[in-house]
Formats: sequence, C-alpha cells, structure tokens
Amino acid sequence: MLILGIQKDHNSSVCAYKNGVLIYYCEEERLSREKKTSDLPINCINQFANKFKSKIDMAIITSYNTDSSIISIGSYLKFLNLIHDTKNQVYSFYKSHHLLHAIKAFYDSGFKDAIVFVVDGRGSSYNLTNGSTGYETSSVYYFNENFYKCMYKKIYTNQKNINNLKINMYYEGNAPHKIIPLSIDKKTKIEITNKMDVGHFYNAVSKHFNFNDEGGKLMGLSAYGKNNRNLEKIINTKNFFIKNSNDKFDLFEPDYINIKKYPQLVLNKNNNNKNLNNLAFLTQKKFETNYRNLIKKNLNNDFSKNLILTGGTALNVVNNFKIKNYFKNNNLFVEPLCGDEGNSIAACQFFLRQINSNIKFKKLEHLFIGNKYNYKINHENDIICKKIKLKEVVELLIKGNIVALYQGKSEAGPRALGNRSLLLDPRIINGKDIMNKVKKRENFRPFACSILEEEVQKWFDVKKLKESPFMMYAVNVVKKHKEKIKSIVHVDNTCRIQTITKNYNKILYQILKEFYKKTKVPILMNTSFNLANDPLVETPKDAMQMLKKSELKYIYFADKNLLACKLHS
Repeated sequence: MLILGIQKDHNSSVCAYKNGVLIYYCEEERLSREKKTSDLPINCINQFANKFKSKIDMAIITSYNTDSSIISIGSYLKFLNLIHDTKNQVYSFYKSHHLLHAIKAFYDSGFKDAIVFVVDGRGSSYNLTNGSTGYETSSVYYFNENFYKCMYKKIYTNQKNINNLKINMYYEGNAPHKIIPLSIDKKTKIEITNKMDVGHFYNAVSKHFNFNDEGGKLMGLSAYGKNNRNLEKIINTKNFFIKNSNDKFDLFEPDYINIKKYPQLVLNKNNNNKNLNNLAFLTQKKFETNYRNLIKKNLNNDFSKNLILTGGTALNVVNNFKIKNYFKNNNLFVEPLCGDEGNSIAACQFFLRQINSNIKFKKLEHLFIGNKYNYKINHENDIICKKIKLKEVVELLIKGNIVALYQGKSEAGPRALGNRSLLLDPRIINGKDIMNKVKKRENFRPFACSILEEEVQKWFDVKKLKESPFMMYAVNVVKKHKEKIKSIVHVDNTCRIQTITKNYNKILYQILKEFYKKTKVPILMNTSFNLANDPLVETPKDAMQMLKKSELKYIYFADKNLLACKLHS
C-alpha cells in the first residue's frame, strides 16, 4: 500500500508511506523557497510524482479543519495520474490538529505510555453551544500502545460571556471523506476561555516585534531583559491587548498590544529598547510559569511517568530544559518535528494503525528523512571546485573560516543538524559577528553548537542529559569553559546543543573528532545553511546560489569530498 500524507496550509508538507515505511518527506518551503509557507504543497506533490512515477492507493489530507480545497487537491492528484478516483482515494482528517501532534510525538518517543502535552498558537476550531466558534490552544492526552484519549483541552473564544458555554460534541463538516479520530468524551475536561493561553500570548507578543511565526527570536531577545514589576502588572491586565480593529473580527487574528495606552512599548527606531527587552523577558517568564502549571495540573504519575512536549511551543528550548529539571523524577521527550510540518506523517501513522493494529513505528533516531540529490559541481565564473580531505576542512575552520556542510538527505524541521549546516570555530571571540554578517540576521539571536556526545557532560551542565540529538534543549555552559567557546554562549550563559554520534552523522562526527584533536575543543558552532528569512537550502543548486549571493566562501560537499570556494578566498 502506498499512502500520501499532505499537510496543507501552515508549514505545509508531503510524505509517503509504502507498506508502513516512510519513503518520502519534504516541506513545501524547501522547494518554493518561501519560508514557513502556507501554500498548498504543489511543489512537493510534483517532486513525489516525478521521483516515484507510481500511482498511490490513497491520499490523507490534514490541516486545522477541512474545507473545499481538499476537493481541488484530489482533482490535482487525478490530473497527475496519481489516483483515478477522487471520491474513494482522498480522505481528510477532521478537527484533529492537536491529536496529530500527539500521535507523532508518542510514536517518536519510543515510550510504551505517556502523557502528551500539545501547546501551540492555535489548533482546530470547535462549534460552541451559542453558535460561535473557538479553537484549541492546549491539549493533554494519555497514550499507550493500544489506546489514547484526551484528558484536557483548552478552547479560546472571543466571546465576552462564556458562562455555561460548552463545545458542541458532534463533529460537522462537508469534506468528501472524513477520518474522525474521536478522542474527546464526557470525562474530558474542557476549559473555555476568552483569555490568551500559553502559546497564544507568546505568539501575539512575537508579532508585536514583527517576529511573525518565529517565536524563537523572542526567546533569544528575552535574555537581554530583566524583571520589571510595573511592566509585569501591565501585561497581566485585561486591557493590555485589544481586539482586531476590523468590524468583522477574525477569531484567528491575534489580539494587538494596546500601544495607545502603553506608548512605551511602541516598536520604532527611537524607542527605549529596555522596555522591549523587558517585555520579551516577562513574556518568556510568563510562558514558562504557565507551561509548568499546565503540566502540574494535569500530571498523573499513576497513569504514566513519561512526559512528552509537542506543538509549536516545544521549540522553546529554554523552557524545555527547565521543564526537564523541574520534573526530574519523570522521563521527558520533546518532539523535534513539533510544528505543523510533522502532521502529514502523523496522519499516515494514524491511518496505518487503524488498518493494522500490529504495525510498529520505530523510536525516532534521526531527522535525515528529506531528499538526497544526484549532482555534479563544476567551476563557475569566480567559483572553483576541488577535491579535499576532511583534515583540510578542519584546517579551514581553525583558520577562522565559515564552512558550509552539505551532505546526504536534508534534515526535517527547522533545525540544521549537520546535513545543511554552517560551521564555525566557537573559540573566535567575534564569531557571532562574523556569522551574522554572512547570514544577515539579528545580532541578539544566539547560536547553537554540535558537540561529540561523549564529551557533552564535561562542557555543559547537563548531568542527567546524556544526549540531545535534535537541538531541543538550551543548557548552561560549565563555568571553566565559558571563555573558551564565547561565540556560542548566549548572554544568559546558555547554548542550544546537538550531541553527535558516529552512527547518525559520520562526517560531522569525524570533523568534530579532528577539530578536538587539533584544538582540545570538541565543539563547533552549527547554524542553519541559509540567509535570514530564507528556509534551509535544499538542493545543491540552492547551496551554490547562497555561495554566489552572500559573503560565504566555502561549501564542503561531503558526498563528493569536494570543496566549492570563491576564487579569491
């Protein structure tokens, strides 16, 4: 059986499973070159069709909710000759956004049972008993290998009067074929609120800074602020946010900071940055407190001692490590593909389990599930290509050069994990400035690192954290090493880390080993191979284009043992 999974709208993606095995995955942004695109993943569908040239048995489409675009997707699949019957080969998940986040995270964790926390800016919408609409912002599920249910769900609405308001338990919709994975019953605790939830609030403040859909920028900026009691009182008042000024208020548009009442928070060049830094700090603090309280409120060790975090907020690596330390008697897994781009995979996983309850999905061990390309790199104008040994790559790094590493299958998700990465010596005092100049990104944002897994506990204060292969934790640097690796230490003394083993990234492991041998530092700065506001490079052509249009000088194409460099480098 060949199944196509399609996440449409936010962070759109496409995957394919053949006989229960993932054989294709790609995010639309990688091919369209529009970061965090909400377009239909036409480029991914086309790539799949050209690559496999075979009919599919069915397509499963998911988003926040179903709508008429599913019919047009079915028609396009038929046009490409991937299917022959839009009525019986195209299915849609209905009101299952948070559940799909939870499904993927549970299977990836390898746990036999777990309590799964899904928190994001918004999920599926629900009809309320007064005829209005709300949408899910936080959900808590219990999972074991054969059963799942929703224990708690928070619904946000813009209704002023929420007394006695309930959700309509009956699912409605006009999709051609609906898959309705019911997880809510009379025992599920439903909380309906008109106050901003954890991720909802964070998202609204991020948009005030023009960090649209990139809350990680706010997290980085928060380290430059400090506690301010007056501002803390302000952000907790009812009039801190105002509704969309349009007469026809869109429920899915975020509220806006009331800058008429609080002009000190106006975002402009002449603004007092301390106020904005403090706002970022307090937003992060509020997020951490509310997230911790959500877990405390719903934690039941009689059900399971295993905790899972997913939904877009699970990319908040500062919070993740604090959660791990606070709930130290529990086992924690943070889903790395926690954004909406992972839901195409989850939709297929759910369906496959429905038709075969004995099917097993392996614990997630790596994210190199994207495309691998056949390619040749030739001399171009002022770019030369030459064979190179790995030791020579390390020498370029030791001399203070940024070296892009391109190899194998692209990594899924927003993190560069060594196949589409920019590497730099972390000992360089002004390394942040050097990298920021090339990437053209904000100077307040921190940089991540890759480290030999066997050395991580010597350099970072991690104790019980033996591995971090997906860069999901920001941890404190051991004091005695802080001055040695200044370029990757954020202002709050943390660094987002990726532990590297020989099994899952042989080339990067060897580079780190050689670098450690020469410098006694088992670490390299590792940031995404892209320019600011661009997605990760996907193809060798993308990589070469960045070399041409930026100040980057070197790309190491590890598959070919080939170095592409500018002639005057």
